[in-house]
Amino acid sequence: MQLHCASASFSAIRSFAAPVRCPHCDDWMVAPFMSEFVESGEIRHYWECDACGENSCTSIQLELD
Repeated sequence: MQLHCASASFSAIRSFAAPVRCPHCDDWMVAPFMSEFVESGEIRHYWECDACGENSCTSIQLELD
């Protein structure tokens, strides 16, 4: 078995950790209730807004070396 290492750019890491605004009511959402890693370096975050209760999804494309 081989160990494969990959590093992401700083901007991708910053966007991974940054809070986002709800697309429905514009309130801040601090943490997703679920995240998943998808093939080819995509990370999807699933959000539920505490203010309005609506669900949304964001994705981040990591630039892997």
